[in-house]
Amino acid sequence: MMLPSARSPLTSPTTTLDMVSSLPTPPAESAPMPKRDKEFYCRDVVFLVEGVLYRVSRGPFERSSGNMFSGMFQIPAQNHEGESDEHPIELETVSGADFKAFLRVLFPGIYSPERSLTTDEWMGVLKLATMWMFDAVRAVAISQLHKLLIRSPALRVRFAREFDIPLWIQPALLALARQDTLTAADLEALGWDTTAKLIRVREGAVTFAGHCACACPTCNHAHGTTRGQAGGRPDVVTAAMVRQDADLASRITEVFGPNAA
Repeated sequence: MMLPSARSPLTSPTTTLDMVSSLPTPPAESAPMPKRDKEFYCRDVVFLVEGVLYRVSRGPFERSSGNMFSGMFQIPAQNHEGESDEHPIELETVSGADFKAFLRVLFPGIYSPERSLTTDEWMGVLKLATMWMFDAVRAVAISQLHKLLIRSPALRVRFAREFDIPLWIQPALLALARQDTLTAADLEALGWDTTAKLIRVREGAVTFAGHCACACPTCNHAHGTTRGQAGGRPDVVTAAMVRQDADLASRITEVFGPNAA
């Protein structure tokens, strides 16, 4: 019996490739059709964000001086962009959650009942208002976030730097300098460089910790003679007590610089 040669049709690489290339190409999967948002779909300009269509009034987008949309709408739309579901303005780098929160602030109570936004939603509003130069919306977001983050000074420092809110920084650093301890969450939000500077501020204020309230171990001057009783001087001065009374604002300026950056 004759064996097939090295170049027989059964083993030839060329023949195999030809056979594979002749197979029918499977049909390409079509992209899912965008769906309309249930709340923000009414009139004027159409936006597409993460597969969802939003149709809202263009007025606030045009009136916000200096934002990117006011200039866009003054130029005749190419390919009817923004005029229909088939030709929406696609916002590729924007998340649906951020955009929807932004619309809630831009159109309060118009398309849906007003409700309080979460911290994450306000952060999304601040992000988009900053990126698109909506100054009035940005001011509202900053005000609301300051209330929500009042007990989170480390996050105020982080977001103040990320979104250029200089008035937040020194008060937040002062609150951190006077805390009893810095938590793991604080350290993660602040980063190593800020944490190292903050430790310098905190440690520089506790030179006399462990002594009596006037910084000596035995005197009774101005503190009374009774330790540990109401009206008397404390047994010892703790680091937390010293930090509450120390001029840490000046120390923060010295360590972080005049802008506490």
